[in-house]
Amino acid sequence: MSLNREVFHADTAAAEAVIAAGAALGLFGGRRLVLVRGVGDLSAKPAERLRAAVEAARARREGWPTDGTMVVFAAVAGDRRAPGLRLLPEADQVEVRGPSGRAVAGWIRERAQGSGLDLAPEAAQALLDLVGEDLSRLTSELEKVALYAGAERRVSEAVVRALAGETRVHQYWELTQALEGADRSGALVVLERLLSAGEEPAVLLAWVVGYLHTVWRVLAATTEGADARRVAALLKPRRPEWVVERLMARATTVGAAGVADGVTRCYDVERRLKTSSGNPRALLTLLVADLAR
Repeated sequence: MSLNREVFHADTAAAEAVIAAGAALGLFGGRRLVLVRGVGDLSAKPAERLRAAVEAARARREGWPTDGTMVVFAAVAGDRRAPGLRLLPEADQVEVRGPSGRAVAGWIRERAQGSGLDLAPEAAQALLDLVGEDLSRLTSELEKVALYAGAERRVSEAVVRALAGETRVHQYWELTQALEGADRSGALVVLERLLSAGEEPAVLLAWVVGYLHTVWRVLAATTEGADARRVAALLKPRRPEWVVERLMARATTVGAAGVADGVTRCYDVERRLKTSSGNPRALLTLLVADLAR
């Protein structure tokens, strides 16, 4: 299958390459798929070049794409006027909408049934409450549940809450580790996952404050001449000495002024969250980006 599948990204692929791929035959007589991603993000000029190339290819006597080959232009776009959506006539377009709202719980149960799981209605709702409506994350959690269930195909709410809750705790741990390691990109990726899963901004802010509290304690101990072993004894949960050494270096870099500035920033974000005077996603993203620098 992998030999008869070719993937392009619309913003980097040359129109001639896409046309050539659509004219190629499948290996060993198999059917061939050519997927062009990101068409909905194309600006007007690149979209027009690709549209003209496709029209010219389809006008050939032999036709395009060749028999046995399918070319799919995939566009994730909320704007129906996006230039990329004019690549093909409306008759050749298929709109695919994922489930939303109350339909997601039913989709979860159908997906579980297809995997051989008997997912109780309350278990499906619990998974939705914990993970949110991100279908890719829901699929990932269902795969984890299937592995855990083994021969026992009936899945209860308790099992779902245990497994999905463990994922959430791990993500918060990843956020803390990224902040402590000054990994800005990593911290922003984890923050986006948590926000997309429906995490409360106030809870996320509390974890950021907890990070600053840890840095302050480590900085105070380091200033008093404590070594990694003594600092580790102050932290809960206790951490390996090499992790503590990294955290001590981070605390020294941030300094007392940096901690004070971070606390002031957190207070401002909390005030704006409570007074609805700012977009929660934007406020937390800017805060985490600054603290992880």
